[in-house]
Amino acid sequence: MTYTVWYGKGRFNHKLERVKGDGVLDKDYRWFILDDETRIELPRTYCFKFSKERFLVIQENMRKEAGQL
Repeated sequence: MTYTVWYGKGRFNHKLERVKGDGVLDKDYRWFILDDETRIELPRTYCFKFSKERFLVIQENMRKEAGQL
């Protein structure tokens, strides 16, 4: 399952599709992994908006981690 991320400065005028994971690199950057394993790093000065599917991806990952303990 993947999700979409919109980003931009003030307006969400850019889009990443087929995102399968994301996180914070340090205080200045946020990273995204696409379904083809491409890694994209963007400055955290952008505003980010996530599709509702991101919640489902996080929930699925938490279930997988809980099952591995």
